[in-house]
This record gives sequence, C-alpha cells and structure tokens, in this order.
Amino acid sequence: MFSSCGDFQDVTFMGIENVKVNKISQQGIDIDVTAKIKNPNNVAFTIYKSDLDASFSNMNVGKATITKNVKIKANSEESYTFNVKSDFSKLSASELPNLLSIAMSKTIKVALKGNLKVGKLFMKQNYPVDMAKSVPLNLRGL
Repeated sequence: MFSSCGDFQDVTFMGIENVKVNKISQQGIDIDVTAKIKNPNNVAFTIYKSDLDASFSNMNVGKATITKNVKIKANSEESYTFNVKSDFSKLSASELPNLLSIAMSKTIKVALKGNLKVGKLFMKQNYPVDMAKSVPLNLRGL
C-alpha cells in the first residue's frame, strides 16, 4: 500500500486493552474499544469507518461499525480508542437475557472479524482482522 513511500514495515496490532460500555439496549450497544497499535513507519495512516462481524463471549451480535476515523501516528506504539456500535435487530428475543448476563460480567471475550479500511490520502486498502481476546469490561453510566 505504501510501497512508494519506501520500505513499509508491518503495523502490529498489540491487542485490546479495554472495553467500555457506553450504552446497551434492546436496539444495540455502543462501546469504546481501546487497542494498542505499533506503527514503526515514518508514515501516519488512518483507520476509516468499517464494518466487522462481532461476537461477545461467543455470542454473535451481528455487524459492529467503527463510527469514527482514527489516525495512527507515525513511529508510535500507542493505545487508540475506537467507538463501535452494533445493532441487535437480528438477535432473537431468547438471546437478550444472555446479552444482559454478558454485560454484567467483569470480563468479556470480544471477537472481531472482517476487513478494516486503512489508508492515507487517496490510497486505501482493506486490512484483514480476525481476533478474539478476553478483556476487562467497564460499564459507564448504565
């Protein structure tokens, strides 16, 4: 993607550090996911709004949308927060109690799979994501 900028080294996803639940209802969930990313390159780039398949504690919750673009700094190893919203309209009524049980637990296994849209200026590329990790769950204002 950035081959014209010299030797581009792989960006490393160091993992999810935290998940904060901003709002949960029968319609969906709004969370902030904090992830550590290492960019060893002299070039910053942006992770654009993207849709990923999501599951929480092995329960498929449908599409999760990264709602805002996030700029990844050059030559950095930092934590970035992504706002993610998921629509529960495809969940059955029998799955909602399981979702509430997950929301009340101290940890949650978050799994995301799909393609992130990344790039700089007019150069954009899909970056495959397939990860799962148990992380602390913080409920904010529920």
